[in-house]
Amino acid sequence: MRVILPSFAKINLTLRVMNKRPDGYHNIVSTFLRIPSGDVVYISESLTKNDSVSANIPLAGENIVAKALRIAREEGFRIPPLSVKIHKSIPPGSGLGAGSGNAAAVLWWLGAQKVAAKVGADVPFLCSGQNIALVSGIGEIIENVRPAEVHGVVAIPNWETSTKEAYAELDAMGYDVGIMLARKEMRDIYHANAGKKVGALPNDFLKVLVKKHPKYNELFAMFKQADADAWGVTGSGSAAFAVMEKPLIFKWPDYIKNVIYF
Repeated sequence: MRVILPSFAKINLTLRVMNKRPDGYHNIVSTFLRIPSGDVVYISESLTKNDSVSANIPLAGENIVAKALRIAREEGFRIPPLSVKIHKSIPPGSGLGAGSGNAAAVLWWLGAQKVAAKVGADVPFLCSGQNIALVSGIGEIIENVRPAEVHGVVAIPNWETSTKEAYAELDAMGYDVGIMLARKEMRDIYHANAGKKVGALPNDFLKVLVKKHPKYNELFAMFKQADADAWGVTGSGSAAFAVMEKPLIFKWPDYIKNVIYF
C-alpha cells in the first residue's frame, strides 16, 4: 500500500517579531496564508524496523517529518515503521514553511495534529486546515479570521536565508512595535483595506534582507509597476510575493529560479 499526500506551504502576509523568549524562541504576530507548495509526500510501510525518510533534494539535519514521527510516538501514538519519500518543489531557506507542510501532511494523515506545536512553529497552522489566520506566540496560537480568497505570485530567488542568522541580526537591530500595535496593524490591513491597494506589507525581517540583497527593491518596484495590490517577503526570506486580483505575467530576472501562482 502507498499513500500519496498533498503538502501545503504558507506565506507570512505580515510578520512582526515581538521579543526573544528565555527558551531561545521568538514571539511573533503574523498573518499566515496557506498556499499550494507543489511538494508531494509518499508513504508506505517500511521494509525494515525503522523509519526511512528521504527527499529528492539534500536536507540538512533531522528531517522534520522524521521529527514528527518521533514526537508522535513519544506522545503515545502507535505508528508502525514507515517509508516516507518527499518530492520537493520548494527549496529550503525560502521562508515558505514547505518542510513544515510536509510534517503537517503526515500528522494529519496519522490523526496526530495535537502534537504539531512540538514539531515546528509553522506546523500548527498548516495542520489546522485554515486558509488564513492570525498567528502568535511561537506559531502555536491560531486565531480565526474571516476566510479570504487571496491570489498572487511567489518568486523564489537563487539565494537562501538562514532563519537562525536572520533572527540573530534582528535581535541586534531591535524591534519596531509592541504586541498590541502589531495586532491592530494586522487587523487593520486585513479588514479595513480589503480590496484596496496596500503596497508594501510589514515584515520585520525586511530590513535585514534588503541590506544583504538589494534586489528585493527591484522586485517590489516590478510588483508596483504591475499594479499589484500588495507585496512583501515571507518569513525570514528568501521568497518575495505579490497579491493581486488576477494573474500577472512578469518577465522575471535571471536570479528568480522558481515561481508559484496561488
